[in-house]
Amino acid sequence: MKESYIRFIQYLLGAAIVVLILIHLSIFTSLIGPGYELGLSWETVSQRMANPFYDIIYTLLLFALLTHGFIGIRNIIFEYTTSKRTRVAVSWIIWTIYIIVLIYGLLPIIK
Repeated sequence: MKESYIRFIQYLLGAAIVVLILIHLSIFTSLIGPGYELGLSWETVSQRMANPFYDIIYTLLLFALLTHGFIGIRNIIFEYTTSKRTRVAVSWIIWTIYIIVLIYGLLPIIK
């Protein structure tokens, strides 16, 4: 994939993160949600985790944050390497770690 496409994906994910974080934080406000203290109670959290809407929001947020972060780390490492072989190795290592962390993060959401 061309680096310009990867950079564009990173920008789109950055915008998606802003929207998803606003949704995530609005869960705890008294304007939309139950309020901060009640929003963190065991009953409210367990009800929220049983709701498929929040599962989708948390999955999208996890995917967007991880992808955005790992693309950023990859780009930083690429600034210090010029070898094609090193860049391929870095990409494989980064995406392997990415898949492991994504699966680990999805486990609580999937239940």
